[in-house]
Amino acid sequence: MRLILFLLTAPIVGWAQIPVVPVLNQLFPDLDKNPGDAGERFTLASHFGVEQIRDSAVRLKAEWTLLDGSEESSEIDFLLFRERTPITIANFLGYVNRGDYTNMIVHRLVPGFVIQGGGFTMSSGADGGISGAFVATQPTIKNEFGVSNTLGTISMAKLGGDPDSATSQWFISTGANSDNLDSQNGGFTVFGVVSRDSFEKVLELDRQQIFSIYDLSGVFGNSALGSTPLIRNTTNANFTAESFYRFSTVVEVPLPEGQAGTDPNLSYSLISGSEEGDPVVEISEGELVVGFPDATFGGKKTVVVQAEDSVGNTVVDTFEIVMEANYESWRKAVFSAEDVENDLLTGPAADFNSDGVDNLVAFVHGLNGDTNAVSGLGGPSLVLGLSSVDLELKTGLIEGINFGVEVSTDGKSWVAIESARTTKESANGRTELFTVARSDGEAPRSFYRLRYTLN
Repeated sequence: MRLILFLLTAPIVGWAQIPVVPVLNQLFPDLDKNPGDAGERFTLASHFGVEQIRDSAVRLKAEWTLLDGSEESSEIDFLLFRERTPITIANFLGYVNRGDYTNMIVHRLVPGFVIQGGGFTMSSGADGGISGAFVATQPTIKNEFGVSNTLGTISMAKLGGDPDSATSQWFISTGANSDNLDSQNGGFTVFGVVSRDSFEKVLELDRQQIFSIYDLSGVFGNSALGSTPLIRNTTNANFTAESFYRFSTVVEVPLPEGQAGTDPNLSYSLISGSEEGDPVVEISEGELVVGFPDATFGGKKTVVVQAEDSVGNTVVDTFEIVMEANYESWRKAVFSAEDVENDLLTGPAADFNSDGVDNLVAFVHGLNGDTNAVSGLGGPSLVLGLSSVDLELKTGLIEGINFGVEVSTDGKSWVAIESARTTKESANGRTELFTVARSDGEAPRSFYRLRYTLN
């Protein structure tokens, strides 16, 4: 029995001693649903996971000199995957251990997107000028995409259209880059994450608190230096190698304490999406559950799901859910189940609250019966001598409606007329713009209105 117990527990004990960080392995899909559709259930552990990391970190120490002569520095720690991307890790550590990254600069800064390095070094020349050089590259490596490019991940840069072209250049994601970088060029290989404590140093650079972005492509004859950070207010007169965000040393160090846990279990929460309104989003028993009620005014939600490990490291994914209301779903949301069956009260041509506006118009304008439509809706537009007419309508997220424009010279008899329609999406609805071109022979005084019919 002891032998059996030892064999069963040994892998668990071994796993428990290995440091891990949370990662996103599979994106949540955007959803476009109808009222009453079957709900969606996502197993959170199928989307998030933990990745084992090495017992050592790579510490990049940046040093620079301010314009007043004072010196400052910053340290950024890279936590590298243990087994997930073996080719990439061996390649990166080769550059580190050969000293190829000494005096390497951040040559590309795109705020809210990436901070990129690994391509160039800068040092002071013998004449007091700046001596720039390429990082000496090794052969290209095979792409090992798998982990998503979330905030704080470290990935390999490569040439467009060639997934297996990475050499020495890397980048830190300073934004949620999953939707962009996971799906292009074979996906960009994530091979580690910035430690939680040192990521604040990354954000300081991203926010340009000390550095500003300069176009140095003409200075060094290389377009890759088109968005390079330098000390703010750097000019030709005070431009030195110490003006760059430059790493004086890049070395392996023991894994910093408290930056990675050993518990492979994650806890999950909704940062956004659980607020009232449809669709209904919640986390239950390890699943993300999304419901689409058949009685609804419709809605759009941006859902942000977070996974957190035992020491406070987090990773998130963001996706959108859209559910457009139709007349029947609005009808069920406004009226009782008994009244829904009564077309004389709740049908599209009825006026359930006797405010002079039929139910279909109330639906289009997102009214729920608590608002008197007469005070909330404008009447026909009177146009005198204009060459064109614009009619604008703001709606919720609705479907199943035919829109059109009608014209009248007396406000009593109406005739359908052609119009050009433009739709603009907003956070929780749409703006519909209908433009009518008036002809020379048209009556100088005309009334215009929108008409609505069910599909």
